[in-house]
Amino acid sequence: MKGMHRGDLTIEGKFEGMLDGTAIVPAGATAEIAGMIDGTLIVEPGATVLISGMVDGEIIDRGGQITITGMVSR
Repeated sequence: MKGMHRGDLTIEGKFEGMLDGTAIVPAGATAEIAGMIDGTLIVEPGATVLISGMVDGEIIDRGGQITITGMVSR
């Protein structure tokens, strides 16, 4: 998924865009955050997330697996 997004967004697969809002990776899904999130990232139970881009905000882990190779601030 590419482009600029605002508000809440459910992410599965590769995200290469920009988000100003809340990103949600649903239970059991796999996602790569290769773009930028300016807001909150919520990882639901059983989800797998690779952050190779940037998250400027809070990460809420509800029981997923998170790998960070990019940047996380705040």
